[in-house]
Amino acid sequence: MIKTIYVTGYKSFELGIFKDVEPAVYYIKAFLERRLTALIEEGLEWVLIQGQMGIELWAAETVIQLKETYPDFKLGIVTPFEHHTERWNETNQLKYMQITEQADFVDSVFHEGYQGPYQFQRTDQFMLDHTDMTLLVYDDEKEATPKFFKKKLVDFMEKTNYTCDIVTLDDLSEFVNDLQWEQSDF
Repeated sequence: MIKTIYVTGYKSFELGIFKDVEPAVYYIKAFLERRLTALIEEGLEWVLIQGQMGIELWAAETVIQLKETYPDFKLGIVTPFEHHTERWNETNQLKYMQITEQADFVDSVFHEGYQGPYQFQRTDQFMLDHTDMTLLVYDDEKEATPKFFKKKLVDFMEKTNYTCDIVTLDDLSEFVNDLQWEQSDF
């Protein structure tokens, strides 16, 4: 049974999204809501993220929204290091602060500032070691930073009974088409 999942994927700028009011954000959150709801009904209790802009923070906002219907559903934010948002603009820092205030657990793997890339690698491993599944929004056709995690994920799955759901851009596009059809007058 899947009790805890790690949700990760593209950063917003890697998708060409620079404002949360863009239609793509609505569809990504609708997709995440549908996937998470199905998992909740099968016993999912926790979603963990590292607190990155993009897929992770949209997932956090989706979890917070789902908590209205599923009050026992929980959000955990485990950052690689402390003060990881200090270079973000004020709007993004405020959004992150509002999300952390509604999270059920917030901590860092390293209780210090940025020291090196090893902090990201160890945090990725922490996520794999402390979850039952990963929901990764990533497409090999559009390479970006999640490619490093995907390699670690695939290696980890070969050695364990860990599962994942890798969502491609085609999967998202198909979901959007289906959702638009459902919402149309037909």
